[in-house]
Amino acid sequence: MTADRVSDSGEERLALAFSQHVVRLQTLFEQTIAPALAAQGLTPAELDVLAALRSVGAPHQLRPKELAARLLLTTGGLSNVLRRLEVRGLVSRIPDPSDGRSHNVRLTPAGVDTAQLATAAATTALHRVLTAVPVETLADTLSQLRAILATVADTQVGTPALRYFPEPGGLDDPTAR
Repeated sequence: MTADRVSDSGEERLALAFSQHVVRLQTLFEQTIAPALAAQGLTPAELDVLAALRSVGAPHQLRPKELAARLLLTTGGLSNVLRRLEVRGLVSRIPDPSDGRSHNVRLTPAGVDTAQLATAAATTALHRVLTAVPVETLADTLSQLRAILATVADTQVGTPALRYFPEPGGLDDPTAR
C-alpha cells in the first residue's frame, strides 16, 4: 500500500473504527464531567494532575517528569497546569532531597480534598451516563480495554507510562469509602 492510498484491509478499517469510537467516548465523557469540574473551578487536565498525585499515596508527590510521563503530557504543558494549581494552593513545589537542582510536586491538604471531591463528582456524572449499560458489559469491556492498552503501550517505543486511570476500589473510587 502506498502512503497516498487508503487501505482496503478489513483489519485496518477495524483499527480505524475502534479508534474513532474510543475518541468519541472520550469526548462524550469529557462533556459529561465538564459541569462537575467547572463547579470546582477545574479543567480536565487539572483534575488529571490532582488525581494522579493523589493516587500515589501519601505524601502525594512526584517529580514533574514522572507526573508528565504518567499523564502523557509534555513538561511545558504540565508546567502551565501546575502553575494554575499552585496559585490556587492545591499543589506546592518542594525541593527534592535527593537532587538539590530539582523539585517535587506535592498535593497540599486542600489539593487532597479537592482531588477527592472532584473525582467523586466526575465519577457520579459518568455513572449517571453509564447506568443504561449493563454492569457485566462495563466490566468485560474494562478488562478488554486494559488488555488493549497494555498491548499498545508495550509496542510504543519511549512510552513507559500510561495516563492515570483510577482503579475500581482504589484511592479514587468514591464507592470504596
